[in-house]
Amino acid sequence: MLKIHSKKGLDMKEKQYDAIVVGAGVGGLTVGTLMAKEGLRVLILEQCDRPGGRALSIKGKEICDNGFDWYKKVLAAQYSYLASSQPDIETIIKNRMLDGYTLDIGYHALSANGAGYMLDFEDQIGGLPEIKKHGGMWGNYYKGKLYHDVAGSKIDPELKRIAKENKIPFFSFYADAHMMTDEQLDALEKVSFKQWADEKGISKSDVIFNHLHSVATLFSTINSPEDISIGEIFRYFKTAFGPKLMRGVLGYVGGFVENGVMEWSKAVVEKYRGLGGDILYNAKVKKVLIENGAVKGVLVDTAEGEQTFTTGKVVSNIPAQQTFKVIDKAHFPADYPEKIERMYGYGSYCPYIGLNKLVMPEDEAKMGLKNTCVLPKSEGFDFDVYICWNIQSALDPTSAPTGKYLYTGYLPLTEKEATTPELVKKIVNRLPEFMEEVYPGFKASMDWKLDVVCWKLEGVAKSISQAGTQKVPVKSEHVRGLYFAGDTARGYGVAMDCAIVSGMICAGEILGKDFGFH
Repeated sequence: MLKIHSKKGLDMKEKQYDAIVVGAGVGGLTVGTLMAKEGLRVLILEQCDRPGGRALSIKGKEICDNGFDWYKKVLAAQYSYLASSQPDIETIIKNRMLDGYTLDIGYHALSANGAGYMLDFEDQIGGLPEIKKHGGMWGNYYKGKLYHDVAGSKIDPELKRIAKENKIPFFSFYADAHMMTDEQLDALEKVSFKQWADEKGISKSDVIFNHLHSVATLFSTINSPEDISIGEIFRYFKTAFGPKLMRGVLGYVGGFVENGVMEWSKAVVEKYRGLGGDILYNAKVKKVLIENGAVKGVLVDTAEGEQTFTTGKVVSNIPAQQTFKVIDKAHFPADYPEKIERMYGYGSYCPYIGLNKLVMPEDEAKMGLKNTCVLPKSEGFDFDVYICWNIQSALDPTSAPTGKYLYTGYLPLTEKEATTPELVKKIVNRLPEFMEEVYPGFKASMDWKLDVVCWKLEGVAKSISQAGTQKVPVKSEHVRGLYFAGDTARGYGVAMDCAIVSGMICAGEILGKDFGFH
């Protein structure tokens, strides 16, 4: 088992901190590192034995060495489970079929040259220890035809032709946001992608509507175009992509971290420790201590037993809906806990498939590809089931052994769908058939398959009722010294980017410093 120990020399007798961060997920690491850089004495507490939260990596060898029970526990800590496998998981482990593979928990293709809000954060902390990011372009597969996504200012010629013939302002999806004020973007949070597309005339072409819908789903994690917040999408385009284009760093729009996404989190931890920050793993917070409406510390289960750490500031990086597992509801207005607990997230089906050969053209193997209908709504789903997939090892050769290939995919599901066995079974069984239709010979190239399902990939879905300013404020309105970070708190963007910008907003609130996000 990989062991990432606490900072060497951490004196557990010294338990007074300026700030304590609960959870070493991406948001927690971001806010913790920014505070440490400003000279605050910071402690990050993490219940697992490694950083990253859901941005976590597991070596296939670890699974084979430690067994299925260990793997189940790792998945469960990240709101995930193994729905099925091919062959059965015991055979996979016995025959060490996963040796040489690196599996990220969930789907973590990075945006904007591996940058997005990452670049802003890395700039603020003076850079990171060197990590390598590999990237490629994206495309949309629709009715047997591949359409390239926008790269810089280039539009797929066929999409350009269709748009011109039908007088559809195709490029407005990418360009309009850069002309909008923050107030205009806020106003669009409650406008759906479908409403915007209808008003713009995008819906006149099913090809163009499908293409843009696939992009919007990728950036929102929501299948239904009637629930995707166009304001959320536009804000991301303006703040994450626009400035990067001006800096000349947007060479591609997708990629992976070499040796797994957790390498980025580990690099942040190294930077954080170099700035004087402490981190303690295998430390589960039992209770945030509050007296007279103000934070006083945390009660923690550690390897050394139950311990109390005192502080006047606590940043919760756990999903907002789970706040009241560690904070007594009595400290909040009567209706507040119910309001927070009602916020809904999104889950996903994230398959991992080991391949013994490539059955697609090499240039397509290096692309991220999308499709908006693997299974239709009529099969019992909230909306047509979307998919994006990569041959991850074609971009990052370290993710698979020599001569083998790693397929990773991402199919958004509602939390209810992700926890409904009959629906999960439908999508698991459908995936190989779908890939076979796209690339004949795909099924014969499969050595093994792991069907991992996550019921809380995005803690708060970026829907028209929850996006952006509608999320939990980073500073508690009811408890002094209590703050929130992560993808359930105020922030924008998708996945890791969302957690990072939330951490930057939170750090700015604590430090009284403007990091460029509000």
